[in-house]
Amino acid sequence: MALLLPLAGCAGEGIVDPTAPAPLCTDIVPFRPELHCIQQFVFTPTCAFSGCHANPGAQLGMELYEGRTFMQIVGVPSVEDPNLLRIEPGNPDDSYLIRKLRGDPSIVEERMPFGGPYLTQEEIDVIVQWVLDGAEDN
Repeated sequence: MALLLPLAGCAGEGIVDPTAPAPLCTDIVPFRPELHCIQQFVFTPTCAFSGCHANPGAQLGMELYEGRTFMQIVGVPSVEDPNLLRIEPGNPDDSYLIRKLRGDPSIVEERMPFGGPYLTQEEIDVIVQWVLDGAEDN
């Protein structure tokens, strides 16, 4: 009984309820900086469904559909500029995919998504935050 008393004072502090619903992607506007949210709001509707980055025949071999995106972009050298990673965790400015989304003058070929409409600055900022947070497979 004496061992339980110290724990009683901490009840609810720092304890995650595994039965609680997961936060929604839209809890933060425009969406949370987590890969599954970026997948839901950007990669699937904009990149994969367009056919450019879906199999078969994904552009530059980069498949951006659920279950493949992380291994296709994080820590993987860019085909267009092999000196840069597609996504370098913690470093959005040297992540080639971020440069492509921004339309940086250093990119090869076109800004993405090809031909537009381009992502809003808010959407790009969320992806940048995900990269700054370590580009986790979350």
